[in-house]
Amino acid sequence: MEFLLAIGIPLVVLGLVYILISENQGLPLWLERLTDRSGSIWTFGIILIAVLSIVKFASNN
Repeated sequence: MEFLLAIGIPLVVLGLVYILISENQGLPLWLERLTDRSGSIWTFGIILIAVLSIVKFASNN
């Protein structure tokens, strides 16, 4: 059952994204804005993961 969910959910999401893109003849405006800022989103995410790891490590000692 878990295997079907692990395969099914991403396929459904990809299918919905494909339908969204094909109906609009391109990416929606909100998604274009998001991809313009993807570099800063990745940087913020990596910094957040590092800080949370340090806090977790410090709280264990």
